[in-house]
Amino acid sequence: MTRRVGRYTKQETAELLKLYEEGCSIYKMCRTINRSQKSIRNNLIRLGKIKGEITPRRYVVQGKDVVIEDENYFFEYFKFFLILSFLVFLMVVNPRFNPIEIIMDYIYLFFQ
Repeated sequence: MTRRVGRYTKQETAELLKLYEEGCSIYKMCRTINRSQKSIRNNLIRLGKIKGEITPRRYVVQGKDVVIEDENYFFEYFKFFLILSFLVFLMVVNPRFNPIEIIMDYIYLFFQ
């Protein structure tokens, strides 16, 4: 049976308090109520029955820290624009460097 998640119902809270007053261990409480030990412990802390710090959920982040810098990408885009413009100019001036022309020549030769 899978463990329940989400908020405790009034019946679960009453059962938890009853088991706590009887002196049951957290393990026995978690088996009876079908919740995790961490959940039982956190709920007892919220109810003021035991002292401690509520443990938050832990999210594991894969990879390295991400640093976002406020950069101006104008020069990066300008560099790519210049390279692309040069290649287009080269293909227009000399069709030997144009990949589409090269493919069309091979297709023309193949079907003759």
